[in-house]
Amino acid sequence: MAGSELKRRRFLSAAGRISAAAIAAPWVITQSKAATQLVFAGFGGDYQKGQTKALFEPFEKETGIRIVQTTGVDLAKLRAQVQSGNVEWDFIALPDRLRYTAVRDELVMPLDYSVIDTRRIVPSLVTSHAVGCVTIPMLLAYSTQVYPGGEKAPKNWREFWDVDGIPGQRGFYNGPVYSLEFALIADGVPRDKLYPLDIDRAFRSLDRIKSKVIWWSQMAQPGPMLKSGEIAVTPSVRAITSMLAGDPLGVSYDGAALTYEAWVVPKGGKNTADAMRFINFALRPERQAELTKYIAYGPTNLDAAPMVDEKARPHLSSNPENAAKGFLLSGDYWGPNLEKISERWNEWRLK
Repeated sequence: MAGSELKRRRFLSAAGRISAAAIAAPWVITQSKAATQLVFAGFGGDYQKGQTKALFEPFEKETGIRIVQTTGVDLAKLRAQVQSGNVEWDFIALPDRLRYTAVRDELVMPLDYSVIDTRRIVPSLVTSHAVGCVTIPMLLAYSTQVYPGGEKAPKNWREFWDVDGIPGQRGFYNGPVYSLEFALIADGVPRDKLYPLDIDRAFRSLDRIKSKVIWWSQMAQPGPMLKSGEIAVTPSVRAITSMLAGDPLGVSYDGAALTYEAWVVPKGGKNTADAMRFINFALRPERQAELTKYIAYGPTNLDAAPMVDEKARPHLSSNPENAAKGFLLSGDYWGPNLEKISERWNEWRLK
C-alpha cells in the first residue's frame, strides 16, 4: 500500500508541474527507410478518430509511413499473436490495468528510450515497457437538464449512493474496476487508503444500490443515456468531451479515478524500430495538445498544457486541481487480481 501511495503522490506532484512554462526541446524524427506502414490496434470510436487526426495522419505526412488501423484491443488476441510468432500489431495503447499483465506475461517488449524522448513526460508514467500517452478520469457526470445549474446534483460518491435523499436515476458501470473503489469511498474509506481493496466491504456497499441503478457496460453509453434522460447521473470517462461540445452536462472530480493509457510495442513485432519512432512522435507536446481537441483526456507531456485550448484546460485530468481531488487507479493491484475479482463480480451481478 505504501508503494501505491508513493506512486499516487508522484503522479499528483508531476501533474502540478504541467502548468509550468513550456521548455524547448529538439524533437526530431528522421525519414523512414524501412517500414511503409505500421499497424495500430485501438478501441475505436471518437477516441480513435481523434488519434487519427492528431497523431496518425501527421505522422504519415512527416515520415511517409502510413498507419493501418484496426480495433478490438484484447490481451487474449495479443497473447495468441505473440505465442504463434505471427504478430500483426506494431503498436497499441493499453490501459494501465492491462499493462501489468502484458508486461508480466512478456507480451510486450522494452521500449527504446534512446529513440523515445521522455524528459518531459510525467515520471511515474514512464516504465521499462510502457509510456503514458493520456490520463483519463472516470468521474461523476450529471445532466444539467435534471439538475439545473448542478446545485442539487450528487457531487461525490456518498451522495451518489444516497438514492433516497437525492433524487435522480443513477447509471452505473457493469464492471469491478472503478466500481469497487467508488463503493469503498461511498462507504467512508479515504482515497489514499483504498489499496489493497477490501472486496467484501465493497460488495456490501454495492448491495445498497444494486437494484436502484441502470447498468451500462461500454464507455460510450453514458453520454447518450444522459442526453436522452434515461439516467440523471453516472460515472463517465467521456463526459468532459461531451460537455465541452455543448451537451447539457456537469462533472465533479471529487473521488474521481485517475488512470492512464500507455504506448506499448508487442514482442516479436515486424516493425519495432518504426513503432518506437511513432511513439516518440506521439509524445510531442503539440501532438498531445492537438489530441485534446477531439477527446478531453489529459496530456502526459508537461509542456503540452500551455498549448491546450484555454476552454478545455481547466477541465482536464492533467489539471493539478482536478488531479488532487481524485485518486490514482492502481494498475499494479488490478493486474494480478482482475480475473478473479471479475469472476466474483459476474456471480454477484447474477444474484
